[in-house]
Amino acid sequence: SSGINAEWPLRPGYQMIDVNTMYYRTKRCFYIAECHLGQSNWLNAIVLYDKCSEHIEQTIQAANALQSSKNQSMIEDLQVLSKQIYSQRCSAHASAFLQTQLVEEEMKEISSDKNKMLADSLEEFKILKNESDLPTIATLPPDFQPIPCKPTFFDISLNHIEFPDLEERVEKESSGILGFTKWIWGK
Repeated sequence: SSGINAEWPLRPGYQMIDVNTMYYRTKRCFYIAECHLGQSNWLNAIVLYDKCSEHIEQTIQAANALQSSKNQSMIEDLQVLSKQIYSQRCSAHASAFLQTQLVEEEMKEISSDKNKMLADSLEEFKILKNESDLPTIATLPPDFQPIPCKPTFFDISLNHIEFPDLEERVEKESSGILGFTKWIWGK
């Protein structure tokens, strides 16, 4: 049951009130989902329809536990509501998918026309409906271009650096044919 301790024995009148509360909670959730569906808020509508289906299952279980003749009309109404929720949820899911597809197509059209430079479309003739359809003449700020990074510190201080003498470490190479053959065979 909703919020009532299940271990505490309730009289049938109180249990009926609990079932009615669950029934109206289900209906309220359904109508809120319908409002979201009417406002094209597809994702919230889908989530609320799922929550409403959970409420229906809980309410039917609680109503069946009472075994009252008054509950039969409520159970039949909830079963009809469950079928309606399934169809509305499928409709909301399809509408959400179509909306994402339409938004993607619109973004492609907008980005292809708006970002097109005037120099790229000189061969095309377009009748412009308003000023916002004008092509782009230049991008501001200009696009970034990679340039080689050269630290200025080393450029300035290069004239003042004294390099160590490495003459001792370098082997003296012999010149002539003998040096040439050593270079070819790597000896």
